[in-house]
Amino acid sequence: MTITAIESKLSEYDFIVVIDTSGSMGEPLKAGSSRSRWEAMQESVGVFVRDIEKLDSDGIDVVQLGGSVNSWHGVTSAKVSELFASLSPRGSTPLAEALTTAFAAAGKSDKKDFIIVFTDGVPDDQGAAKQVILNQANKQTNDDDCTVLFVQVGDDARATAYLRGLDDDLRGAKFDIVDAKTMIEAEAFATTSELVLAAIND
Repeated sequence: MTITAIESKLSEYDFIVVIDTSGSMGEPLKAGSSRSRWEAMQESVGVFVRDIEKLDSDGIDVVQLGGSVNSWHGVTSAKVSELFASLSPRGSTPLAEALTTAFAAAGKSDKKDFIIVFTDGVPDDQGAAKQVILNQANKQTNDDDCTVLFVQVGDDARATAYLRGLDDDLRGAKFDIVDAKTMIEAEAFATTSELVLAAIND
């Protein structure tokens, strides 16, 4: 599929970005690294929003995952750095609540929806987060009505195992709506559009 064809397909989607602002995001990206997970995520989110806003003209929704859950609508690439400047890593990882907010935003139009979650760790309540995803998967009419891509920031082995489980072993789900990748795997794609399409087709 050509880039033009991919972008045409993705223009059928609204995009929602969930950013992990929990305390552990202040830790090094990996052992010995001078970059923090927070810094690495800011860069990746900035690239994602810059590329996707060309396809999603009404702006992108952003949901905060960390301590409390907040959301912003119509975020553009010009506003991303301003948004991050108002936040800092603190608190826990209420993934179930953040996903509930993201799925509510996903129903705002007739478009299909794509949710990308940048996170570094295991959520406060693993079972609750899984159930929120199951509920969404089981109410969808089509597999691609809503897709969730988790991008793991950092190398926490427990987080890897949990996210892989959501991707590969979501028992009881009507549709497989989850894809999970490490940041290294996500950045290996030539374009953001190809990363998104791979997640939709997963």
